[in-house]
Amino acid sequence: MLTFEKIRDFERAERESRDLQKLPENIIEEIKDYIRKKETIKEKSSSDIIEIENVKKIVRNFFELREKKIVDLALYSVRTQLPIGNLLNIEEKVLAALVNEIKKYREEFYEVMRKQDGIEKEEFVYRIKRSIPEFVGPDMKVYKLNENDIIESLPKPLNELLLKEGVIEEVRKE
Repeated sequence: MLTFEKIRDFERAERESRDLQKLPENIIEEIKDYIRKKETIKEKSSSDIIEIENVKKIVRNFFELREKKIVDLALYSVRTQLPIGNLLNIEEKVLAALVNEIKKYREEFYEVMRKQDGIEKEEFVYRIKRSIPEFVGPDMKVYKLNENDIIESLPKPLNELLLKEGVIEEVRKE
């Protein structure tokens, strides 16, 4: 059962850590039940009223801390393609929406930049300079790269890595 002290502990741990803290999946329902029970006390003492006000402030601060971390993690996830942990189900939906919007923004931004530089996305294909074993890319597709094969497109983080490692080279379309 949730207590005022436990709620404070959750908030304190969240505030003191850079990472999202692991929470019980039903934490939101437990907090709502706790507040509802406190508010339904017929004869509230002044300490009950103060506790209700304090717990609401703590909960608001707690979830605002998590919101900020989720926004930061969305950007981190887009840049690194790494999975994010310790999210509640509702937070996973928020993160997914943020990641999708950031990806759209980045694609549009870089497309505009390519057009300004006079380089269209479709002007290049990739020639495989050396074969490498089959692998799964960041888009969860299986790639098998054989020497001298031509590939029309690759996910951006993958093509950057393979170009840097000398596995592929950009070739103008003919």
